[in-house]
Amino acid sequence: MTRPGLDRNGVVVEIGDKVRLFDIRPSILKRLTGSEHVDVSSMLETEVTVFDVYEDGQVWVCLYFPRGSGETEVHAIAVDSHAIERVGGEHVGFV
Repeated sequence: MTRPGLDRNGVVVEIGDKVRLFDIRPSILKRLTGSEHVDVSSMLETEVTVFDVYEDGQVWVCLYFPRGSGETEVHAIAVDSHAIERVGGEHVGFV
């Protein structure tokens, strides 16, 4: 049975929704070094996009980082429900 992704208030989050990120699992940060660690750490207290919601309700978020020469790098991480809060009104869908 598919479970919805939920935020810290029990509000359903869907792919494309914006959420504020309040916590990152230490196990994720521990595996990162250099610019990846800096990028992912900078996601804290910011609005990020819900990238995916697994069938078990696990929410993944992502943030895009512009790089030189017109390139963009994206980081996506799994987050716990207590670590996110949906922002805005309507569900926006994936953009």
